[in-house]
Amino acid sequence: MLRGAAMVTVSLDVSVVESQLAGGGLACPSCSGVLGPWGWARERVVGRAWAARRVRPRRSRCRSCAATHVLLPALMLLRRADGAEVIGRGLELCARGWSRRRIVRELGLPRSTVRGWLSRLAEVADTIRAHFTRWALWLDAGLSRIEPSGSPLSDAVTAIAVAARAAGSGSPWMFASAATDGQLLSNTSSPFPAPWAR
Repeated sequence: MLRGAAMVTVSLDVSVVESQLAGGGLACPSCSGVLGPWGWARERVVGRAWAARRVRPRRSRCRSCAATHVLLPALMLLRRADGAEVIGRGLELCARGWSRRRIVRELGLPRSTVRGWLSRLAEVADTIRAHFTRWALWLDAGLSRIEPSGSPLSDAVTAIAVAARAAGSGSPWMFASAATDGQLLSNTSSPFPAPWAR
């Protein structure tokens, strides 16, 4: 019997993902078993207008516990229509003190979309700050703390940036997607994966 599907964040490069699946290079988040190929999830559009791209995520099945997992490319966040980079840009602008109206104009997105991101971030800012502070400290042994930056939202965005730098990631928002299995702003009670569990 199959257990319910969960998300695992993977590379944008399909050939890398296929190679990892074929070679047993992806671990099951449920039991740490080996994930193998298991078809494809439904196709979805990420982004809007000229920046829209069609993505059909790979599915996998654990060879040990039989749980299935959607392999979400790191450019995406769970249940969000816009890419991680666009959402991250909106969060950065808010952390700098921009108003929602100004962010909406800058990004050219519906007000309700931006309001949804910012409201969710406000709800989970402390959890995000703590999670990415742990990542930063785990990745950089020379780091002792991350200085507060003035508000829970700013502290969360700062912690993401510091952890991404410690990881040597060129994109803090793709790193944030990978470090939360796409759940950065999701409305789920599932905990983010711990840095030392990978």
